[in-house]
Amino acid sequence: MRSLFTSVRVHMTWMLVALGALLASCGGGGGDGSSNAATQYTSVAMAGELLSYTVDPVALTYSYTITESQFGLNGKTGSGTLVRNFDGSYSPSGIPNARIVILPNGLLLGAVRERFGSAVVTVPIIGLSNPVSNVASLAGTYNYMHRGCLSAVCATDTGTFAIAANSTWSSCPSANLGAGACPAGGRTGTLVSLGNGLFQVMEGATNVGTAIGFSSAGQNVLVIDLKDVRVGGLGIGLVVGSLQATLTSAQTDGTWIAATSAGDWAVFTASGTTITVTNVDGLPVNLVGSFTANVPWQGMATTNGGGMGFLAGNGVYVLETANGYAELGVKLH
Repeated sequence: MRSLFTSVRVHMTWMLVALGALLASCGGGGGDGSSNAATQYTSVAMAGELLSYTVDPVALTYSYTITESQFGLNGKTGSGTLVRNFDGSYSPSGIPNARIVILPNGLLLGAVRERFGSAVVTVPIIGLSNPVSNVASLAGTYNYMHRGCLSAVCATDTGTFAIAANSTWSSCPSANLGAGACPAGGRTGTLVSLGNGLFQVMEGATNVGTAIGFSSAGQNVLVIDLKDVRVGGLGIGLVVGSLQATLTSAQTDGTWIAATSAGDWAVFTASGTTITVTNVDGLPVNLVGSFTANVPWQGMATTNGGGMGFLAGNGVYVLETANGYAELGVKLH
């Protein structure tokens, strides 16, 4: 893995490559999707933590409790205040440059800052206010992005997985299960309901993580908190998946906000196949990139810099960059 940034110039160049094809979904935008009361979101952090995250848009506060941790942080809590930004997002106290965005369909993009491993770092989270409780509601074929770390070595990849109504699942890296059998590297297992919208993800006798899912406008989203430390396992991290659906410019046009696996944040606009990054970690920029939709298969897209992303639910996008980092974001408007 290459080092992330050596200067602001390198930082912004990398963000252009990484964000040049940040992909969006069908009409899920609306950073001003807050309710009139505090809302609790079952959330997964990119570092591989399960959290209960609460946002109160009236009192302008946030709080969280880590409920499953691979870093000895079970029960750890955090809280702070929020500043509402002109674009409908919120800036949380104590987490520099991070944003919190609430979508009307119950999706949350946020951040936590904790000691995950040897250092205190900012990690993006994705949360759901209304996870489904029935596996049959999640049945279908999904595109996915996987970010996992083993022995302090992290990597990102994309592929597909399928969930059956009988609670079995199968996955295939770098290939489309929707087009046939997995050519190599496939995995299989089962989902076991834990109640409250949580599902234990089993591969054989091994518990590899905890999944949450929901459906918005008929398009499912599934997020997995990974804790598979076996040699050759899935690692500690997360999987974000969505039902396969054709990506169109009508869905992607708009303003988006993104977080990276390195803790950086950016705002960009999409128009047709053009992406213009307008802000990186609070600094105004004007960086232009592009992407090609539905390549190498339905719902996936490739960037002008060699990254790959996919439609990840109503208002959510993910991206595997050419150098192995991960992006996670939502549509503001």
